[in-house]
Amino acid sequence: MLQDSETVADITVVPESEMHAHDTDCDSDQSDDEATGDHNRLPSRILKEEGFLPNSDMQLPNPPDDDPGCSSSVSQTETRKVSGTNENVTSQIVGPMLHKTKNQDRKFKKIKIAAKAPAQANKKYQIPRYVPKEHDPGFTSDDPVDIFLTFYPKSLRDVTLEMSNLYAEQKGKTLNLTEDELLTFYGILLISGYNTVPRRRLLWSDDCDVSNNAVKDAMRRNRFDEIMSSVHLVDNMKITADPFFKVRPLFKHLNDINNAIPIAEHVAVDEMMIEYFGRHGCKQFIRGKPICFGYKIWSLASSSGFVHQMEPYVGSHTHLVETGLGQGPSVVLGLAEKAEVPPGVKFYHDNLFTTLSLVDEMTLRGYGSCGTMRQTQLHNVPFTAPQTFKKTPRGDAEHLVEAEKLIVRWNDNSVVTVVSNMEREFTETEAKRWNKQKRTMDKVRQPKCIQDYNTHMGGVDLHDQFVSRYRVNIRSKKWWWPCFSWALNKHSTYGKDLLSFQRLVAQTLLLRHGTKPSRQGRRSSMAVAITDATRFDNLNHWPCNTGSRYKRCKNCGGRTSFACGKCDVPLHVECFKKYHTE
Repeated sequence: MLQDSETVADITVVPESEMHAHDTDCDSDQSDDEATGDHNRLPSRILKEEGFLPNSDMQLPNPPDDDPGCSSSVSQTETRKVSGTNENVTSQIVGPMLHKTKNQDRKFKKIKIAAKAPAQANKKYQIPRYVPKEHDPGFTSDDPVDIFLTFYPKSLRDVTLEMSNLYAEQKGKTLNLTEDELLTFYGILLISGYNTVPRRRLLWSDDCDVSNNAVKDAMRRNRFDEIMSSVHLVDNMKITADPFFKVRPLFKHLNDINNAIPIAEHVAVDEMMIEYFGRHGCKQFIRGKPICFGYKIWSLASSSGFVHQMEPYVGSHTHLVETGLGQGPSVVLGLAEKAEVPPGVKFYHDNLFTTLSLVDEMTLRGYGSCGTMRQTQLHNVPFTAPQTFKKTPRGDAEHLVEAEKLIVRWNDNSVVTVVSNMEREFTETEAKRWNKQKRTMDKVRQPKCIQDYNTHMGGVDLHDQFVSRYRVNIRSKKWWWPCFSWALNKHSTYGKDLLSFQRLVAQTLLLRHGTKPSRQGRRSSMAVAITDATRFDNLNHWPCNTGSRYKRCKNCGGRTSFACGKCDVPLHVECFKKYHTE
């Protein structure tokens, strides 16, 4: 029990980031449960962590003089010492704690007739009008190669060159990587996305079934292997506590370029997955996703699939501000802040992110907000219970109004609840659904806010679909390689025809920046390798005079103008029988 004289303060405890893989499906679309905990039964790992006051103006009472174990000051942020370095790294970015209103303190109204439009009802809750910005002249090119090089900027390429040469030097090797070689390296990786072979070295093979002349004429195989073993983005001697420090420059440069593109009017917040099956503390498992295992990336994308902002999820080291509203709302607000989203933009998010407090804060910032809600977020909201509402006819809906928000519950294949601050007027449209009993397509009533959500929510999933079409097929054992190759595919998805776009980019990079290797040593007498099954089948092998200049006999190495008509192998007539039988 608190006494009247005691001071009430909220203390935030930030545990150290986990070093083991996370195995959870609580944020999947199929999950309707929210992770909760008992504050009276916290594990020792959390109890031993330091805490801080979210409000710097709040002061704790001074401890009594006879209690040496108490301290009158509390650390504003938690820092921990990185193993192997002398650097203290902040493990959590904490901003001002936002006000969170409980559901029992809200006033929900059931309305039977359509309310007035927001502009006529209450100007306080109006969302500003969206004003599109003009495109930067540097981003108006329609050439696929220019588009690719714009989104994979020279600043990032320069960092890659510098760090790759430095890494090779630290390993006692001389790489001398040039920009032309790096761009050729990118082109070969892109080719592997649509011209796949089971082993990357087969791209340089002379066998007719896997040979690729474009790759062979652009870079030697051994040089490609040298670059792949040394390519880096950071100095390995400057390790930080960030689990993603090796690819942090990659995301920073890509976000800087994306921020130069005007934000679309309708954007979606969701998580992307970069496929990875190895061992890493940030690897996630999300049940029900097309990619279940890999790195999770918080993303802000337009309805067309263009990603405006992305941030890797790395636990307490995620570079997004903690707002006190929970992880989901903090992600939405953090991405909007980092992308510098102007007022008037409309956000769409699923039940992982949506809370009533988030919609309140989005309204204060001038953003539209629409998202599905979990049942665990609807305590004390006077809706019909989902089990009862499911028994109503398909297409039935009920709706409530609370301040600027319209909350709608609709019966479809399952009961879905949507909250929106973009309209207080409840309107309905029609949607087509399959009737199993009649085996026909029937029209059912559908709330307009749900139709808008379905129209604009799929931007991140659409981008994932584009990337997965022709994903880089060359693999590496390095944990950060999936992020590196994913970034190449990410900026090869902006063409109307994805395959033509990626092919044109890859071909142009090889032709412009590739260097045709000069052959060394004696010229080979065979253009195609002959299998043993063909060589020893004793069918239609006849010596023929090629009529060309002398070539080296495959059996003895001497000069000859004769060859096997079937195998196309230079052979003396005397060596013919021995070659085809031994």
